[in-house]
Amino acid sequence: MDPMVIDRLRDVTLSLLDMTRLAFSLRNEVLEMKSIFENAGGLCTQPDENIASGETITSGGVAISPTMAMMCLDDFARTVQFIRGSHAAIADHREKNGDRPVRVLYAGCGPWAPLAIPLMTVFGTDDVQFGLLDIHEPSVRSVERIINALGLTNYVEDLATGDACSYRIDPSRQPDVIVIEMLRAALESEPQVAVAMNLLGQAPESVMIPEEVRIDLALVDGSREFSFENEIPNRERIHLGTVIKLDQETIKSDTLFSPVVIQLPEFDELRYRPMLLSTVKVYGEIQLMDYDSGITCPKYITVDRELRSGDRLEFVYEGGSHPRIVARVS
Repeated sequence: MDPMVIDRLRDVTLSLLDMTRLAFSLRNEVLEMKSIFENAGGLCTQPDENIASGETITSGGVAISPTMAMMCLDDFARTVQFIRGSHAAIADHREKNGDRPVRVLYAGCGPWAPLAIPLMTVFGTDDVQFGLLDIHEPSVRSVERIINALGLTNYVEDLATGDACSYRIDPSRQPDVIVIEMLRAALESEPQVAVAMNLLGQAPESVMIPEEVRIDLALVDGSREFSFENEIPNRERIHLGTVIKLDQETIKSDTLFSPVVIQLPEFDELRYRPMLLSTVKVYGEIQLMDYDSGITCPKYITVDRELRSGDRLEFVYEGGSHPRIVARVS
């Protein structure tokens, strides 16, 4: 492939990493990155294709199809913030590791490995080595073609097909950074939790990207919540507490599945409804707040009756093939 392509990808990556630019302003750069992946032999999106075709139901949730994985790149702010967070984590560890490259395990890399391949253009092989993992063979072969075409094979320590919910880390290749990007709003459906528990359980000293996913409960005035007439929406919320937090601490302490009870205060039952609000701390100060991305859109909760002031809500995160937060009036 023309060496100018690597220069293009490096320029695009440096633009994405420019913290003076808002993530939302970098749509064209993300589309350019997507074009480079496709031209390098990666899988291409087909407008008439069944986007769910090829998904896999795992013990920990739905592993989305290669097509849907490609479409996730179009969630531009999400893509930019995760690339920035992964870059920052590698840079921080590079300073600590001395002469040893930072070892990154990227679980669920999809057909383009967008949180790894661009970073190979701004780090040296002495800085970082990647292990890339996906459950779908077509995705793994797509990544292999891109890496070969771009001449980046020296950055890849391992490229494997496997279920990240049960994948066993080679003890001789303990990762410094584990990247897991299998997120939907409110930690529903996809196996983010199951994969994090499996991989962090084997490498508890690793940094996890994202560092934290927090789901909070709030009473929300729907008439103001979804009004975007003003540049800064005048929302009305009553924050009530955290329902679940996925991070290294909760994984190590095994408290992820412990019930959380929150009592509703006195509120105008005709005006407010309870919603789950998601915040994703990718790394350090790099984060996604509600409405920044499809994975942080607020969600109404469903219970078996209308909620009233003083009700006690019990929240439990249920794992399995359809993971989700379940709310009950206790």
